[in-house]
Amino acid sequence: MKILKVLFAGVAVAGVVYAGVLLAQFALDARELVGAAARYTDRSIPDPFQSTSFIAGIAAAAGLALGLAIGLPGRTAGQVRRATLDEANARRTNEIGNRAVAAERTAIDPDRPEAR
Repeated sequence: MKILKVLFAGVAVAGVVYAGVLLAQFALDARELVGAAARYTDRSIPDPFQSTSFIAGIAAAAGLALGLAIGLPGRTAGQVRRATLDEANARRTNEIGNRAVAAERTAIDPDRPEAR
């Protein structure tokens, strides 16, 4: 499983680098397109790179948060330890009670009415 984890991490890093290259390439292409369009019209054309980079940042942050949510354990080590100790304590208490009942049954006088 560790090899698979490293492989997925490598693919994720390569994907992030490739997305950055594509975003930079889009920025250059968008500036050229906006410049060409601005020459032939009277109105100002907003640069689409700002909104695209904002959307890419939100997507990256959401992907990071989702990856952390999937990767983090459901319970902390302290919770697991406490649950294990509580379970062991319950078994021990139950065993002590069972042994006490067994010892009491052997100590009961057969002539007493409670023994029957």
